[in-house]
Amino acid sequence: MTDLNLKDWHAENLRLSVFLVDPIDPLQTRAWEGLVGSLPDESRTQPPQQLVTEEGPFLNGRLRVEVRNNRFDWRLFPDLKQFNASFEFPSLGSYPDSEGGFRNLMLKWLDGCPAIHRIAYGAILLLPAKSVSDAYKNLATLLPAVEIDVENTRDFTYRINRRRTSRYGFERLAINRLSTWSAVQIIGAVVDVSASGQAPAKVTQLPNTRNICRLELDINTTPERMLELGKGSVTSIFNELIDMGNEIAVKGDIP
Repeated sequence: MTDLNLKDWHAENLRLSVFLVDPIDPLQTRAWEGLVGSLPDESRTQPPQQLVTEEGPFLNGRLRVEVRNNRFDWRLFPDLKQFNASFEFPSLGSYPDSEGGFRNLMLKWLDGCPAIHRIAYGAILLLPAKSVSDAYKNLATLLPAVEIDVENTRDFTYRINRRRTSRYGFERLAINRLSTWSAVQIIGAVVDVSASGQAPAKVTQLPNTRNICRLELDINTTPERMLELGKGSVTSIFNELIDMGNEIAVKGDIP
């Protein structure tokens, strides 16, 4: 099997999730400003749900943090306003560029975050293809254990979790390596709603169809283990989770 280059992938969404050892008051947390150094341009507080959401621009997209009393979720995702004028699939651009900026920022936050007992790295990656059959050819290369009829297969989804043992943290720290693979075709259309009366809206399909392979990654320490992850190992474990995800994107579904 030929390895892909990590630069072949686009990033649609990147995520860091951590579960805290001790609960906190999210209403007293200003995580976004403390990390980025400026005020977010959106902030929402939901006291009944004990949830605070803060969001603002970062790199080529939007950075959002959701804070609960026992959990932080950081997400980097495209600014959809940038994609209104043209028919493209929304993305953060080159995956290595987005991953590098996101990784560095999250390592900075993890260095001073509250004590945690579980950590996860998530990513949604997109691999452009020239046609539907080319998208399935890419999947066939990345999924050597699956037999795919590249000319006739449609609506394909493959999901698998291949656990490994971490090199860091406590002895026998298990890591879930969950990957979900699919092929997606994006068809653009223009809807004319200017007609009056009961006439149905006119729909015109655009010619520039997009075909992509979609890879969703969820690389996480297993929920069975509830002990605190040592301060000295958290950043190493996070780097390891990202590296495991990158290995899957390049080498495909491997043990």
